[in-house]
Amino acid sequence: MDLLDLLRLMVRRWYVAAPVVVLTLGAALVVGSSIQPEYKTSAAVLLVPPTTNPPAPAPNASPQPGNPWLKVGEVAMAQAVQISVSAADARQKVQAAGGDPGYEIGLVNRSSIVTVDVTATTHEAALATVIAVTKLISDEVSESQEAYKPKAGEEITTEILDPGTEITPSRSNVLRAQIVVVAIGLLFTAVAAVVYDAIQRRRTVARAASRQSGRRPVADDAGQASVAGGRRGAPHQGGSRSPEVTQAFGNGRGGQQISADFIRAPQSDDTILLTAVRTPTDDSKR
Repeated sequence: MDLLDLLRLMVRRWYVAAPVVVLTLGAALVVGSSIQPEYKTSAAVLLVPPTTNPPAPAPNASPQPGNPWLKVGEVAMAQAVQISVSAADARQKVQAAGGDPGYEIGLVNRSSIVTVDVTATTHEAALATVIAVTKLISDEVSESQEAYKPKAGEEITTEILDPGTEITPSRSNVLRAQIVVVAIGLLFTAVAAVVYDAIQRRRTVARAASRQSGRRPVADDAGQASVAGGRRGAPHQGGSRSPEVTQAFGNGRGGQQISADFIRAPQSDDTILLTAVRTPTDDSKR
């Protein structure tokens, strides 16, 4: 059975499928009204390269240790920040600040822009999360270079491109829950239609078999009794003699006896014709 056959079966058994569909739609509405919408926002932080170049070392002087992140570059540092801010300890810090630990950190391809995607159950939690995460990114960039003591203008800094303070409600979670309820309801609808159709088919076959087994013995017995009665020359009980045949043959002339019987078996449409029997006399022998 393919999908088209299943749809046809559900349409044919609409009186079984319709109540399940109505209950499914009611359950989807109840679920949609009971689930609160989510609140989403996003932020973007740019890692800015240093504004000045480090001075060149004096001739014949040993090079001074500098900031290695300047050689690594802002893109590589953005990748490192993404890993560190997505770690478990960083999420604990965000949660301690009143935010939601379920945020996502991403990167814009071929750039040093770090993106933050926040989804929270309340407006306040979403705002606290985006503020805490953007601050955590700035702190991570500063602390990673602090050990090398860079001079002013010789370090990578951060700039918030989008603070993410515009928080909008989203009903995507409600829609997902309703889709799941509807899918389960349609599955139950198909199962109910298939099971009911199978039960009805079995009942139909059983009733047909019961009718056939109840008719055949009666018809066979009646037919055998009719033939036996006709052979004995006695009219069968429940049988009938055709008046046209009786008038045609009469009761016999000259000592001859001619008779013909039509016998109809009870509960049957079959008619058995018993052939005429002529009793020979002396005249017929001559």
